[in-house]
Amino acid sequence: MTPKMLRHSITAIYFILLGVFAVVSSQCVHLLELHSELQYSLRVRYMKDYFPVNYAVKVHYEDIYRTINVTRMQKRSFTEIDLKLLWVYINSQVLETVLEVLPKRHPSRAYVEGISTLFSYLRMDMEEMIKDIEDERVEEILYRISDVDEYSKSKSIRPKALFDNCYRVMKQLFHCNWRT
Repeated sequence: MTPKMLRHSITAIYFILLGVFAVVSSQCVHLLELHSELQYSLRVRYMKDYFPVNYAVKVHYEDIYRTINVTRMQKRSFTEIDLKLLWVYINSQVLETVLEVLPKRHPSRAYVEGISTLFSYLRMDMEEMIKDIEDERVEEILYRISDVDEYSKSKSIRPKALFDNCYRVMKQLFHCNWRT
């Protein structure tokens, strides 16, 4: 390989990495905002204290996206992009479900709507990736969570638990500088 070819190869690799870092950086901006909104004290105040004791919402089984689910899916050869995509779309669906049960003047409504807005930005960042899904398992999960039939929502879970899962899986999947 000549020095000129080597220089072109290095330049090409540099621009590829720069593009990857730009996407990661764009996601991290929204994720850092989400990280600050999902702090424990806020989750307790808005998703536990402002709800009746033992209050639960009905969700699809797939809407409960825990760190253990991510670990199992990694063992079953789901790609990191698939897992991130599922996290964004599943939690977007969860937010819609929570918003459906909240009255218009509920003290938690503005909090959930703010988080929902952040997820809409993340979905825009992910739109390009959704076109490249080749795994039928991912498409099947996305199809099942988009089912609007109330009878298919068979699992009851506390809203705070849904937000706790969202926060933990975000920290597991995304590698941002959470201290900033």
